[in-house]
Amino acid sequence: MAALLASGGFKRAEHSAVAVSSAMGYQPIRRLLRPASTGLLLLFAAAAPHSIAGAQGSALGLALLWLLDWLLPASAAWHPPSAPRAAEWRLPLAAFFLLCAVSALASYDPRLSLDGLRSVAFMATCGVVAHWVTSRAQAWRLACVLLLSSQAGLLYTGYQFARGVGMRLIEIAPDSPLRPYFEPGDVLLGVDGRLARTPEDVARLILRESALPDHAAQSRPARLTGRRVELPLAAELDRAALQARLARLGAAGLGIRASAPARDFRASGFFSHYVTYAETLQILISLAVGLAWRRSDRHRWWLGGAAALLTLALWLTLSRAPTGGLIVSMGVMLYLLWREGALGAQRVVAGIAIAGILLASALAYAYAMRRMAVADAREGSLFWRLVIWQEGIGLVSKHPWLGIGRQSDKLHAADWGLYAAGDLPPGHFHNTYLQVAVWYGLPALAAYVWLLLTYFGQLIQRARDGVALGALGALAGFAASGIAHFNLGDGEVAMMLWLVLGLALGPAEADSADAPSSPPVDGTFSSGSRFA
Repeated sequence: MAALLASGGFKRAEHSAVAVSSAMGYQPIRRLLRPASTGLLLLFAAAAPHSIAGAQGSALGLALLWLLDWLLPASAAWHPPSAPRAAEWRLPLAAFFLLCAVSALASYDPRLSLDGLRSVAFMATCGVVAHWVTSRAQAWRLACVLLLSSQAGLLYTGYQFARGVGMRLIEIAPDSPLRPYFEPGDVLLGVDGRLARTPEDVARLILRESALPDHAAQSRPARLTGRRVELPLAAELDRAALQARLARLGAAGLGIRASAPARDFRASGFFSHYVTYAETLQILISLAVGLAWRRSDRHRWWLGGAAALLTLALWLTLSRAPTGGLIVSMGVMLYLLWREGALGAQRVVAGIAIAGILLASALAYAYAMRRMAVADAREGSLFWRLVIWQEGIGLVSKHPWLGIGRQSDKLHAADWGLYAAGDLPPGHFHNTYLQVAVWYGLPALAAYVWLLLTYFGQLIQRARDGVALGALGALAGFAASGIAHFNLGDGEVAMMLWLVLGLALGPAEADSADAPSSPPVDGTFSSGSRFA
């Protein structure tokens, strides 16, 4: 018996040695995972404020590295780059994805709804990023890269305000070909999708087609776009007649007697829509404030300056919901700082008062520039929301369990009489929670709220870390703004949020070799851990 046991032990030892040897054979591949993940994290942080393609491409690359790390056999000499202690978010995320998948299968158009699951799958980006973040110092550096990259959008916005976006028509001749479509005070944005800032630009763009050999192109009408305050304007004019008039009279043939650069636009950075830019700015400002508060060195000042510049850009978007979300974010962070004793009650009150003044100033500026009331049920955007919210609630009451499936509301809008039977612009329901309930059902909405609350709980436990404090504020602002916008469906906003949450939910303790040298401002971190 002893001989048999010895023989069995020898065989097990031999098998273990073979397994270790096999795993060691993959070490050259494993050694490449960390630098590759570091490069992709840097690319993600640099691209997130500007490019959805760069952000999603980086996230997919990190996910592939994670899959490779999971498939390769482990060895005693190898340890994963990071192993987050708390991953309670996995269960609600899995439940949410499963319910969305079941809803897609039961939807009015399963093919289209299943294709939409890709955006839901990207919600796992938070966990993938957390897996590859190796220390709190690395998370701090990546957060700084994100904030530095966002300054490019500020520079571009400043350039746009310096040169103007489009041309304000101050005086138009009675015989101008623009008269039936544009009035003095309107803004002419461009011709055929190309920006124009002067009458000469408009004339050049109209005459541009005459130089092309394609006669069909020359016969196409000239499409002029503009806006009247926020109402889009469009006109299709006879290109041949305009070209003949311009060839005879030059730019004066347009009948524009006086114009000026239009600088009353809503800032959008490098994104295609100002609300997208405003939502990302709220996340960035919250992150910058969280980092600045937890620093006690010179970095605090440039982080504070970055937060101030980003706040100015948020004002220039004239977006009320993200501005309100930022106020909620600041309130949550102030409350946590007061609760931990890092901030006195007087400072909290002063901070709330300052936030109130900033909010009032931002809303007053938005009112003046957009020529609208802050909260008027007859005002266009609010009236639109009240109508479509009622329609969305009606759909939820008819399909409470699995919803109608993603995009089914667009396919059947005419059949169901949505968007005031076509009188209002089609789109979505401008409320994240209502949109989730309409598309996926009330159980999926419960899973989504569960996921948000789980993130909140984990971030509160780590709130003594600057990245986690900023991420907590960003998540609070995102959740609040979601009442008036479908920000979960905005890929650029969602990817930035998952990146920030992933940085915050990485390893709880810093790598001593990478930890920043400056102590925290309040000096109350747990022993053995130094946070950014």
